[in-house]
Amino acid sequence: MLRVVLLVLSVGFAMVDADDARAAGRVEMMIGGLKVGDAARQSLVIELDASFAAPMSAGGALSKVLAWTPLVDDVAKRVGVDKALLMAVIDVESGGNAFAVSPKGAMGLMQLMPQTGRQHGADDLFDPGQNLLAGARLLDALLATFGDVSLALAAYNAGEGAVRKFGGGIPPYAETRRYVERVMGRLGFYQR
Repeated sequence: MLRVVLLVLSVGFAMVDADDARAAGRVEMMIGGLKVGDAARQSLVIELDASFAAPMSAGGALSKVLAWTPLVDDVAKRVGVDKALLMAVIDVESGGNAFAVSPKGAMGLMQLMPQTGRQHGADDLFDPGQNLLAGARLLDALLATFGDVSLALAAYNAGEGAVRKFGGGIPPYAETRRYVERVMGRLGFYQR
């Protein structure tokens, strides 16, 4: 569990790691050129569960994903796919990096293979709008086909054939099972 201490100061606030604050016994910060330090001030301790903390520990991935919110909102409305689901897929697939390329050749925010992108209307997978729209269309089709978010995610990761091959269930591939679990966890975060 991530533990954050929010020090309430008369001129602002600071967020610090609780262990660092305890180790130092004193927290100092610069605000508007004034040095503020006070070990005696009251502090508010906020404990966050792992689902909230995970994106913040991923090298700023949360802010990269949230930067796409206006585009995600637009595409979600156009296609009819839950915007939280789109955000969760972007988070897990690319961490919000529109220029991400996987070792297998998947590209962009939604990590689409070039052929899949073309099938869903994207000529340039590094164009965030095209990539997101094509990925949303693919997810929409998979949701319609399988009728279940977890199965649609499994098909997004392993392919429709893999889901069908294993009786319409999540394939027993470790990567696919981890993928579905991670996206579902992120989905809960983005639905808040």
